[in-house]
Amino acid sequence: MPVTKLPFHADHIGSLIRPASLAEAQAKADAGTISADDLRSLQRDEITKIVAAQKANGVRAISSGEFDRKYYFSGFFEKLGGFREVDPVPWDLVRLSAPPIAALKKAGKQYPMAALCEGKITYEKSPYLENWIMLRDTLPKEQWGEAKFTMPPPCYFHLRLAPGKCYNTDVYPNDDAFFADVAAAYQKELKTLYDAGLRNLQIDDPTLAYFCSEEMLESLRGDGVDPDKLFEAYIKAHNDCIAGRPDDMHVGLHICRGNFSKSMHFSEGSYEKIAERFFKSLNYDTFFLEYDNMRSGGFEPLRFLPAHKNVVLGVVTTKDPELEDRALIKQRIEEAAAIIAKGQGRTVKEALENIGISPQCGFASVAIGAEGMTDEKMFAKLKLVKDIATELWPDRP
Repeated sequence: MPVTKLPFHADHIGSLIRPASLAEAQAKADAGTISADDLRSLQRDEITKIVAAQKANGVRAISSGEFDRKYYFSGFFEKLGGFREVDPVPWDLVRLSAPPIAALKKAGKQYPMAALCEGKITYEKSPYLENWIMLRDTLPKEQWGEAKFTMPPPCYFHLRLAPGKCYNTDVYPNDDAFFADVAAAYQKELKTLYDAGLRNLQIDDPTLAYFCSEEMLESLRGDGVDPDKLFEAYIKAHNDCIAGRPDDMHVGLHICRGNFSKSMHFSEGSYEKIAERFFKSLNYDTFFLEYDNMRSGGFEPLRFLPAHKNVVLGVVTTKDPELEDRALIKQRIEEAAAIIAKGQGRTVKEALENIGISPQCGFASVAIGAEGMTDEKMFAKLKLVKDIATELWPDRP
């Protein structure tokens, strides 16, 4: 199969620290004291500034910092026909046994937002076109291909909402019917964004990582759900959503394990439980994996990575402002490359061409960054990523 080149060996996941003014404006918009147009205007201004900061610091892929949305998963489902936004989410609507729900409730936090499917899913207007254009128009046309745009996964609310709450069973009799219409909406959105110049898309999915956790698997079994069948359903949903995309549209998948703080995460356990099915069945060009601490396990599951796919290793953390040791990071990348090369029957040098490096997650997935993280420290982290990539891949960092 043809190999899709990595856009960059030095990458980042998308979200960046939000300015206080933007968080304040979002709160005012939620309270109805400023208009949606006023919020959009401020978002546009702040996106222009953060793009300029990324360019000044040599950061690629250029992103909006996700300043265009409240949460990394918001702005898509709730804008499709057939969905209703609920914010905050009552506890009786959510799957209390799911790790992210349980962790939030234990911490005394409310689950922030959900989109309930109450009718037939329709695609009447692009949910994200305006967002993409706000980012795109900060760049000259020849650089549009360097910009990264992110979207939530098709299974996001399906796992987090209680059985029978995700969609109206009078409209959709089963998951297959529901995900078929979800996929149709994604395919239309990808075409809309592609036609508007997008060439680098990333789907952010913390859901699949939960299947690495024995706690998660047991909670599903307790709900009468077969984890293997659900995992296969989610893989199919992902593949259907990106089916038919143009050959020159790079699509990556970021697997997240929870990024609220050093002390709170939603998933732990090696990728070993899912690796073979994950790497061999999903039709993404690139996998962005979190490897910033031991809760992700070792690199051994990477032996299943096919030679025509890429992996970006998130070995720099966004949850702690302290800089990692450069030599240790390089050593870890070389260790991963050796495992991948052996699994593929290639040389380490060949395997390295399909490997990148990034922070393990965004810097502000849910509007707030890690304690002690500042713009200066964030860009120092991104510079570390770039400097290591320049050493490992001097011809194309």
